[in-house]
Amino acid sequence: MAAAGSKTKPNAKRSVLSGNSNPTPLHMDVVSVRQEIGEEIMGWVACCILIALLLPMGGMLYLDILDAKNEVKAQAEKVERLRREIERKERDKTTGTKL
Repeated sequence: MAAAGSKTKPNAKRSVLSGNSNPTPLHMDVVSVRQEIGEEIMGWVACCILIALLLPMGGMLYLDILDAKNEVKAQAEKVERLRREIERKERDKTTGTKL
């Protein structure tokens, strides 16, 4: 039994200092952290102006895209109608019938 000895746990490796060495809290003045009121107001005004300009511009672009899309659709229908008409005329020529 002498070989068994006392069972002690090995010390765990720690990255944080143990003991009574707590870091002191940092005290910051609220005034020094806070920005000046004028800068905050200018930021809000700039944000509102950007939104007031970008939203109508985006709306105009969207309407312009819708108009172009409708125009392309109408042109495609016309081309398809003309293609069918030409195919019908060629078919009539080959068969020799006339409508």
